[in-house]
Amino acid sequence: MKFKEIINILEMIEGSLDDAFYSLPEYNANEDTRSYIDSARGDLYCLKDEIEKAIINDGEVKAGEGPTLTNESPTFGGDTGVDADFKLK
Repeated sequence: MKFKEIINILEMIEGSLDDAFYSLPEYNANEDTRSYIDSARGDLYCLKDEIEKAIINDGEVKAGEGPTLTNESPTFGGDTGVDADFKLK
């Protein structure tokens, strides 16, 4: 399965979890269920982010080398400023 197909499936799951979270009635009895759904959403967001980073970094790895360090954020589109804080450049 290709990365883009995986991302599409994760986005469909994300939409289903969002629908479940927002359509669950706000009763005290549903607080635990709402918490479980929200936790699953958080895990899914992290997984999706890691896969997107792997896709981006895959193009940066050369034969015989490990992944390159980057301060570019795929989410925010550019330099995050981390290099200045941690002297990565």
